[in-house]
Amino acid sequence: MPQGQHAATYVPEDLLEDWDEMAEEMDMSRSEWLLAMVEAGRKKFDRDIQPDESKRDLRRRNSELWNDYQEASEERDQLKKQLRQTESRAIVDFVEDNQGCRYEEIAQHLVENQGSRLTKMLDAMNGDELEIDEDGRVYRL
Repeated sequence: MPQGQHAATYVPEDLLEDWDEMAEEMDMSRSEWLLAMVEAGRKKFDRDIQPDESKRDLRRRNSELWNDYQEASEERDQLKKQLRQTESRAIVDFVEDNQGCRYEEIAQHLVENQGSRLTKMLDAMNGDELEIDEDGRVYRL
């Protein structure tokens, strides 16, 4: 280490022991370690802190995020409506084709055809309220 001016400070003994341990772990003398830590601290912090974004940029970004949120909410609501209509449509279509049918017949039809309806419903909900992984497992978001 090049020769320089002496600088001294009074440090509590337990803190000095910690510093010596850290210096030893880094294979440095106490003086080398203190100089490195002081310089690292000076580089890390500056009095003139410049924000990453101006208030104007933050307001613009906030507005964009709010608009994105509104669009996503509208899309979610539309998908929910579509899902309800799909279920209702299955009943209406069956009754239209089977005028005068009974409740039990409608229920049986829904049970027998739930596979195709279920697939459509899950596809519509995927990414909104549910997530379907590559193995076909379904999770609630």
